[in-house]
Amino acid sequence: MAKKLWMASLALVMVLVVGCSSNNGGNTGTTNESDTADSQEAITYTFGRNMNPNDENVAKLEKNTGEKLADNRWTRLFKDQLNISVDYKMLSDSTSYDQKLKLAMASGDLPDIFQVGQASDMQQLMEAGAVEEIGSIYDEYASDLLKSIIESETKRVFEPVTHDGKIYGFPIKMPSTNGYSHLWIREDWLNKLGLERPKTIEDVYNIATAFVKNDPDGNGKADTLGLEIDSDFRYNLQGLFWAYDAFPLNWIEKDGKVQRGIVQPEMKEPLSLLQKMFKEGLLDKEFGSKDNGKAMESVVAGKTGMFYGPHWMAFTAEKTLANDKNAKWITVPLPTKSGEPVTIPLKISADGWMVIKKGTKHPENLIKMMNLYVEQLFGESPDYNKWFTADDVQGIWWMSPVYSLDPMIDLKAHQDIKKAVADNTTDSLTGSGKGFYDAIKQGNWSINMMFGPGDTPFHFVDSSYPDQVMWDAYLGAPSPTEVARGSSMDELLVTTLTSIIQGKTEAEKGFDDMVSKWNSLGGEQVTEEINAMVAK
Repeated sequence: MAKKLWMASLALVMVLVVGCSSNNGGNTGTTNESDTADSQEAITYTFGRNMNPNDENVAKLEKNTGEKLADNRWTRLFKDQLNISVDYKMLSDSTSYDQKLKLAMASGDLPDIFQVGQASDMQQLMEAGAVEEIGSIYDEYASDLLKSIIESETKRVFEPVTHDGKIYGFPIKMPSTNGYSHLWIREDWLNKLGLERPKTIEDVYNIATAFVKNDPDGNGKADTLGLEIDSDFRYNLQGLFWAYDAFPLNWIEKDGKVQRGIVQPEMKEPLSLLQKMFKEGLLDKEFGSKDNGKAMESVVAGKTGMFYGPHWMAFTAEKTLANDKNAKWITVPLPTKSGEPVTIPLKISADGWMVIKKGTKHPENLIKMMNLYVEQLFGESPDYNKWFTADDVQGIWWMSPVYSLDPMIDLKAHQDIKKAVADNTTDSLTGSGKGFYDAIKQGNWSINMMFGPGDTPFHFVDSSYPDQVMWDAYLGAPSPTEVARGSSMDELLVTTLTSIIQGKTEAEKGFDDMVSKWNSLGGEQVTEEINAMVAK
C-alpha cells in the first residue's frame, strides 16, 4: 500500500469499532443462493497483494490466534461461503511489489487475481489484453451495498481502469477526504500574542511574521519560524496554493481544455508570497534539502507555529506535547486570498485496483468475494471486533486478499460525535463514531484532534465536502510522452519553483520561462495527449 494512503488509514486501525453503512436491500454475497459454498465449484486462485507479510500486526494476529495471511478469518470465510481458496503468489510491501509485478508482466507469469497500484501498469495491462473485462460482471454480480460504496463519488472511479469503453479493474475504494490539506496553528501562540484566527492569506502572513518577531515561545530568543515548508512543498503546501485557485498537483478544466495546474499563471502569486516570506526569514532557509519528516522536527520542538498538512499529521503534532505540555493545536477553515470559501481539488481515491488475469475461470468470483467482504464490515449486522480489528491487532480489514473501505467512514464518525456531544447522547453512539469517541474518552489526543467536535480537520471537511470540492479533471494513466519524458519535465518544475521561493529566480519571468521550457520538453504534447484521452 502506498505510504500516504497507509498513513491516512492509521486513524482507522487504532480503534476497536468502526462505522457501518446500511444495506439498501440489494443482493449481498451472503444471501444469494448461487453464492454459497455448497452450490459453487471449488476453486483455488493465485493472488497478488501489496501487503507486507512482516507487518507487526500480521505477526500479532498469528501469535494471538495462529492465523496467517494465507490462512486467516478472511480466507476461511471465502472458503466456507464461496468455496474459494486463496494461494498467494506475490505478496510484499509496496516498493518490492511494484517491481515484482513489472517482472511478472514482462514474463507473462501473472497471478489469477492481483492488485495493481500504478496507473501506468494498469494501462499497459489493458492495452496488452492481459486482464479480463470486469465491467459486465460488476454490473451483474455486485450487491447494492458494494455499488453504493464503490460509486459513492460517482462512476468516475472507473476512469483509470477503462480502455476502449470497457472496464478492466475493480477500484479499491478509500476515503477521498484523505486528499484534504489543513492549516494547523498553535492557538496558544495566537492567544499569547493577541492574534485572531486567520481568514485570509494576508492574515496567515501577518501571523507568521508575529510568530517570528514577537517571541511566542517566551524564551527571549529569535529562534522561531512562522510556517513549515519542505522540499515537497507542492504537496505539503497545497492548502496555501489553493487559496489563490492554484492547483499544483491536479489536472483542471480551463479554457475548454484539461490542463496541468502547476503551469498555470495562478501559481505566480503564491510563489511570490513564499519568496517574500523566505526573504524575511519566516521560513526555514534550508527547506530545499529537507523532506517533510526532517522539516517537521522544528514543529515538534516547538519552534514553528503553523504548517499545512492532512488530518493524520495529528500524530506528528501530538509529539509537540512532549516538549511543551501547554501546546494547543487547532485547524481552521482554509484561508484564501479573498476570504471567500476555498475550492478543494480532490482525486477520487482508490488504493489501486484488483484485476483478473485473462483466461481465469469464473472471474465473477472476485465480485462475489467483494460482496462478502463489505457485508462483514458495512452490512446490516457487522462484527467489527472480528473483521476490522481485534484486541491489540490492528488492520485486520487489510489482511484480506480483497478489501475496500466506505469512503465516508471518517466523516460519518465526526458527524456522529459532534451531534452526540451537542445532544448529550454519546452513550448511544455506534459504529465508527463510537470507536473514535471511546478512544477520545481514553485520552487519545490524536483521535480527538482529527475527529473531535470542533477546531479539527474533519470539522472543516464537514463544512466543505462535497460542496466546495472540484474533482480532478483527469484520473487516468500518464500519457506516452509523460512516460518517456516525465522525469526531466518534473525536475525542471521542482528546480525552478524551489529557486523562485529561495529568491534566486524572479517569480514572474522565471515562472514564464519555466512554462515555456516545460512545453518544449514535452508538456504541450502531454496536454494534447491527455485531452485526446479525455475526449474518447
